Amino acid sequence: MLQTVMKVGNSLAITLPKQFVDAKKIKAGQKMFVDADNDLSMVQIRTKNSMAPIITPEFKKWLNTFNTRYKTALTQLAKK
Repeated sequence: MLQTVMKVGNSLAITLPKQFVDAKKIKAGQKMFVDADNDLSMVQIRTKNSMAPIITPEFKKWLNTFNTRYKTALTQLAKK
């Protein structure tokens, strides 16, 4: 889902899809864990009740190796 980045004070924000909010019973003001990975260009959000990381360190290592090995091919595919 394509979302628009908005400026909120000195920060940037992206809205959460309604289906996700409803399914996870997220409320305004609720605390969330946000993990950002610059290498994967990925942000992961978790509620306090879902402490287990979605991406294991082993998978992240494999993915970094894959991305390095196939960077040229992946870049060409992204242009199509």
